Amino acid sequence: MGRQVYELRVRGPVPAELLDEIGAEDLGEEPPLTILRTEPTDQPGLHGMLQRLSSLGLVLMEVRTTGPEPYVDDST
Repeated sequence: MGRQVYELRVRGPVPAELLDEIGAEDLGEEPPLTILRTEPTDQPGLHGMLQRLSSLGLVLMEVRTTGPEPYVDDST
């Protein structure tokens, strides 16, 4: 399997300053969840991120795979 983008849904708010610690590229909120979007990663990268979430005491609710943002050619 190649590199994919993952959405990790965790219970409760996650301070924005933890994005680098977790390895997330972006976050969104869908109360009572926080959605963390990763950079493209592989399975070992995902497992490392899950371990970081656990070490920070964050409760993982769901993991989804998503595609990277679609490329838009603005030159036409």
